[in-house]
Amino acid sequence: MTDQTSAAANPLRSPAILALFAITAGVFLWIVLVTAPAFERAAGVPLPDGRIFGYLPSDVAAMHAAVKANPEAAVIASRLYRTLEFILPAMVALSVTLLAASGFAALVKLGSTMSIPLTRIISGAISVPYLVIDLRENGLAQALFSAQSLAGDVPVGIARMLPAFTAWKFATLGAAVLVVIAIWFQVALRARRQASRQ
Repeated sequence: MTDQTSAAANPLRSPAILALFAITAGVFLWIVLVTAPAFERAAGVPLPDGRIFGYLPSDVAAMHAAVKANPEAAVIASRLYRTLEFILPAMVALSVTLLAASGFAALVKLGSTMSIPLTRIISGAISVPYLVIDLRENGLAQALFSAQSLAGDVPVGIARMLPAFTAWKFATLGAAVLVVIAIWFQVALRARRQASRQ
């Protein structure tokens, strides 16, 4: 990428975007390195988000029983889904959107004829499925670990739906990330072509 285009194209040159990425990474790492291990120590089972290769309704029932038997795990889960897991999906979605928008802006500066309004619509849209599904998944997890739920048997509807929403969340986030990678791949290709002509 040429010096002229790199400053405008590189999202890491923007302090606001860099701060968003840093905060998002910080929240994610806190959940992964602090909250999730604390929950697993207390309950003896991982959180739904820690099961990236999928799980079954029977696993949800086991999670529910483990948390029901461990009040400390219930407190950790309740606090997590009311705070960090409530804001993290929006931060991830915004980060992905800004990366896509920055990539499209770089393409336009490199001579792409794409419509700027269209690129803004695409940038905003690619994270929406992930955001909606992740928030719904977190709502289901919050309901699963609520005092009302833990006072009785595992809610059958939640046990059936939660594994599907977790899988869809990872799938939609992966798809959005692939779109961003494709955009920036095009940026690199255009920049290389322009550099080779000079």
